[in-house]
Amino acid sequence: MMSAQRDKTMSTFIGAACMLLASVLAMPAWAAHLEYVTEVGGTITDLTPQRVLFFVVENGRPVLKVHNRLTGSLRTVPDQTGHTPGYEKLTARGVVYGITEDDETSVYEWNGGATPVWNDGTPRGMRVSPNNKRYVIWPTWRPGRYVNLRDVLLYKDTLIGNGRVADLADVSDSGDVVFTEGPAPHQVFRYRAGQTVRLTEGAGYSHYNPLTDGINVVYRKQASDTTSRIVMYSESLGEVVLREASSAHFDPRVDYAPSNGWVGFTRLSNVEGGSVRQVWLRSPQGQMSAVSPAGEDAFIHAMAGGQVMFVRNGYLYLGRPGTAPVLVAPFADGTGSIWLQGHWYVHFGSGLYRLVL
Repeated sequence: MMSAQRDKTMSTFIGAACMLLASVLAMPAWAAHLEYVTEVGGTITDLTPQRVLFFVVENGRPVLKVHNRLTGSLRTVPDQTGHTPGYEKLTARGVVYGITEDDETSVYEWNGGATPVWNDGTPRGMRVSPNNKRYVIWPTWRPGRYVNLRDVLLYKDTLIGNGRVADLADVSDSGDVVFTEGPAPHQVFRYRAGQTVRLTEGAGYSHYNPLTDGINVVYRKQASDTTSRIVMYSESLGEVVLREASSAHFDPRVDYAPSNGWVGFTRLSNVEGGSVRQVWLRSPQGQMSAVSPAGEDAFIHAMAGGQVMFVRNGYLYLGRPGTAPVLVAPFADGTGSIWLQGHWYVHFGSGLYRLVL
């Protein structure tokens, strides 16, 4: 049977898609143009330049399907588990997805065969390298908690960590893996080409939730028991503070995200006695630029080098240094944006669109 959460999510996506389509038609002339690309028979969850991954409910159960935009082919991901697939992502060879139910927690890899390959571990925390889709990571136990790095082109698995890996990890297109490891205070480590190196120091407080683009590493650095900073680590500069310590909560990929040497991050400003977030960009040369208006809460939706999609007041915008934000579309849960081959693409529900400036 389909899980209640996935059922609710699908209903939300469908409702959001209808609302967004109606709203886009009424967008003002100064907004960016969304050019129709294609539509599939379900809810889009991931993209590559050629393929569209989506799920659809058939006979009361969600099914994953892959549409090839170049050939027009449609493939169904076979599933004999009887469970609800989730966390699905495209890879360089096929699809990875996971099961998180009471009687099974597993990761599956499908490369076009009759049966997906089962992998031990949990999809909670699973990540795929963002552009080449070659590398996949997910937490696993041996016993103790490790990160499993999967090279889908070489069919090779590498176990990373000391058995005390904690929190979220990340993988880049170069195969770098960054992760937090105990014992407390937790430190950030990077695995690169067979070698693991500790990047952070500090005997008092921990470092969490690292992200990497293979150039920089960005993470949450505790400043006290109740406050944290957003910090970037680079080979040449060491640690660079991007957001000063505060007690405000922030999330990876929402309040900070690296891409091709650039880093997007949020900073706090006070408005009428409260704090709101403003989106900033740091260039590879170190210049800092605010790209969302001050005084209105905003957060990161997607990054591509020196461009950032951000959300403000229920709308999706494109921000770039030195230019005014460009209004893209109304925003609702289920909206996706991704940079592919020199263009931004936006999807909601079953529709895929290309952003034309």
